[in-house]
Amino acid sequence: MKFPRARPIAVAVVVVSVTVALGVSTPRAQGRAVRGTDRAAVERVWPDPPATARIRFLRSLVPETAARRSFFRKLWDAVSGGRDTPVMAQPYGVTMGPAGRLYVADTAGHAVHVYDVRTGGYSKLDVDSESLIGVAALGGRLFVTDSVAGRVICLNGAGRKQWATGPEAGLQRPTGIVAADDRLHVVDTLAHRIVTLSPEGRVIGSFGSRGGEPGQFNYPTNIARDGAGHLYVTDSMNFRIQILTPQGRFISAFGHLGDGSGDFSRPKGVAVDREGHIYVVEGLHDVVQIFDQEGQFLLGFGEPGHADGEFWLATGIAIANDRIYVADSSNRRVQVFEYLKEER
Repeated sequence: MKFPRARPIAVAVVVVSVTVALGVSTPRAQGRAVRGTDRAAVERVWPDPPATARIRFLRSLVPETAARRSFFRKLWDAVSGGRDTPVMAQPYGVTMGPAGRLYVADTAGHAVHVYDVRTGGYSKLDVDSESLIGVAALGGRLFVTDSVAGRVICLNGAGRKQWATGPEAGLQRPTGIVAADDRLHVVDTLAHRIVTLSPEGRVIGSFGSRGGEPGQFNYPTNIARDGAGHLYVTDSMNFRIQILTPQGRFISAFGHLGDGSGDFSRPKGVAVDREGHIYVVEGLHDVVQIFDQEGQFLLGFGEPGHADGEFWLATGIAIANDRIYVADSSNRRVQVFEYLKEER
């Protein structure tokens, strides 16, 4: 089966040239995290009935303040030349931190959005940046990748800068980032490698080089880990996902270029659920594909569009407690889905 026709955008060999140039960050906006009802008026599930549902759409996360500008405020902004900038401009990286807080890196909004998924609370950490991409949480701190400046920045719990890597780290274009125990694994897209940092920003090691062999990369972009500590790397221009140990030893890989189910055209975010299923965001066709540990395609959900369960440039993904969070970048929201376990 081939995916539906992709949205009409130019397709090119894409090298991620993005992410955060940080400054001081402090909470600026607070409010509720969700606009609208918790469930869609018409429930959306995958696969379609009569097959047993495995994925269900739950809700969209949109800062309520993005929709609360009155008509007169909008009119005044138009007359006065005020900017009509949405609260969430271009979400990309997502990660679940402790205490049920979801962190969303907003590339064009120059911020990290913080959602309390238990209470519906919301806050926003403004970041003096150019294009923020990756975000990870470890030990009560946040770590963001500054792709343009070639650095990783550490923020404390209040959003204030604690440190940033310098030239000695040798990062060229850091993009994806994941926290693993007492270290950080950072994807360096232009260097075609993974760099491992301590929580204080010291380089511990690195692995990978440019190529198509096992353990080599061709513009890697995103990264995730599973409960056993294995790393999953989106090897973008090799059109595959590589699974490796934390030390970089190759375990397996799957994927190839194509436009059918289980193929990759523009793979982006990657995540793993508690049962070991691997979720890969296919950015060109706006679908999330699910694979088993052997790389066998199981199911896809989503399609191009703007309604519930549809994406317009899907990017990052995170999974926690059977909830799947997908950054729906050009729709300026994060969509939440539920993995429905098989009854035994």
